[in-house]
Amino acid sequence: MRRRLFIFFFVALTALTGCMRRELEYGNASIFLRLNIRLNVEVNGQFVDLPEPEMMRVMFFDPDTYELITESYLPAGGGRVSLPPGRYKFIGYNFDTEATLLRNDRNYYSIEAYTNEVSQALKTSTLNAIRYAKSATSSKKTDTNGDSEDEEDSAWELALRKVQENPVIYEPDHLFVSHQDIEVFNVDGVQTIEAYAETIIETWKISVRIKNEQYMASARALLTGQIASNFIGLPKEEGKTDTDVTLMFDMTAGTDDEDNDVVVGQFNTFGKNPSVESRLWLTIIIKTVGGDTVEWHRDITDEFFTDEAIEDQTIEIVEEIIIDEPQPGNTGNGGFQPGVDDWNEENIPIDI
Repeated sequence: MRRRLFIFFFVALTALTGCMRRELEYGNASIFLRLNIRLNVEVNGQFVDLPEPEMMRVMFFDPDTYELITESYLPAGGGRVSLPPGRYKFIGYNFDTEATLLRNDRNYYSIEAYTNEVSQALKTSTLNAIRYAKSATSSKKTDTNGDSEDEEDSAWELALRKVQENPVIYEPDHLFVSHQDIEVFNVDGVQTIEAYAETIIETWKISVRIKNEQYMASARALLTGQIASNFIGLPKEEGKTDTDVTLMFDMTAGTDDEDNDVVVGQFNTFGKNPSVESRLWLTIIIKTVGGDTVEWHRDITDEFFTDEAIEDQTIEIVEEIIIDEPQPGNTGNGGFQPGVDDWNEENIPIDI
């Protein structure tokens, strides 16, 4: 009997020492994430409705380590997500952009929206066009202006160096971002969480008056003093980087409010570089219907910071770009001159 009691107490003691206390665990909770996306942006004093995103990527991060825990893909209005109860840092953004890309997305504070640089060939051809514009302008000048010419030459050199040294990027697509701290509870039924998303991209409009716009076939612009990216885990202004880049975008012919002919472009940007040393040089390269190239160049920093420009995100330049009339019979091909050689017959032996 004593032997049996000894064995019983020995087994009980072993079982007690082999156990350790664990927190009570719950299964995943079901939440409905309702996404409210602000689709309108203000340009030139008017609100422009942007298309609704096709898909949203929603990401949940550890609030202590900021590392990604899980992610899902939902319609623009939101949907159901299954998560363990607990606290999370949440980021959601539209997953259907072509130009705007994301990198370093495994950490809440390192996830960064950016766009690709233009090809080296395109950048080189653009630099050559700017150099050509400088040499063509200089050849028409006399030495009567003295110091003012030296100042203008220095401005050209500074702008050329900016484009040469800094990345030239494509304009970004609008990226609708939502980020906030959330808590998932272990409750019966479905917990609803509201999230609000708005674009982190600015849309601006620039117009420059032009003479003989009917001879313009196409136009492309370069704008220095822009920033390269945005860390979307931070508020929009705090997330802006300070990497200085040049933005490339297309322009078209149009008219302004006073019915003047203009070359106009509406472009997207992550924002202006906040550095006081960062100037905004605008270079417009126009291809004419006669196949010629016309370049125009201007420092628009002062115009960029007027109260009217900031309020409407619109810049209007009254200085006129002049396109010379093409010579008779030289109407060209709209700036595009394709050519196809005759087919040559080739006899190629085939081993069977």
